[in-house]
Amino acid sequence: MTAETVGKALISWISRFGCPTDIVTDRGRQFESSLFQYLGIFIGFKHRRTTAYHPACNGLVERFHRQLKAAIMCHADCNWVDTLPLVLLGIRSAFKDDLQSSSAELVYGEPLRLPGEFFQATAPDSTDISDFNYRLRQFAAKLQPTPAARHNEDNKIFVHKDLTSSSHVFLRDDALRGALQPPYTGPYEVLERGEKTFKIQVKGKSVTVSIDRLKPA
Repeated sequence: MTAETVGKALISWISRFGCPTDIVTDRGRQFESSLFQYLGIFIGFKHRRTTAYHPACNGLVERFHRQLKAAIMCHADCNWVDTLPLVLLGIRSAFKDDLQSSSAELVYGEPLRLPGEFFQATAPDSTDISDFNYRLRQFAAKLQPTPAARHNEDNKIFVHKDLTSSSHVFLRDDALRGALQPPYTGPYEVLERGEKTFKIQVKGKSVTVSIDRLKPA
């Protein structure tokens, strides 16, 4: 996927929903490109990056990707590009217990009309448009951010106490590696400490990494 493809997808999204204030991405080259940085300045959004090899930073997207992949796998005999529109139709039309509505209904104010061959014909609904607006406002008023899951409260990740004072650290390499390749690289100079992340100097560049990938040098 190229930076141009990402840029076109972003412009297409903005044409439907307007300009975002923040965009969270991984550290892929498409999002670190000069084109994407220019779009951030031109549109006026803040670009927030997740730390490498730490999918929990963008858990909502990761969970949706799992759901999407599972749905596409049910159509293994088809080209996934051709299958994707109908899979998305199903996801957008699915009733969500926590919202008491479907995603499509929250966006458009009424349920989507699904392919007719799967359902019996029903009488046309004569509900006034003002009723749709009222229902949409009621749904929107009930919407609240879902609290982030706290998976690690009872099973905390071990963090070495010397990380609070060490000037250099080793970084665990979570990429695929050979059987005899050491699991850690470094040592690297610590530039900045945070509660969950550190900034370290790697090959002349400042890199933000999750604290659970570090150990003191």
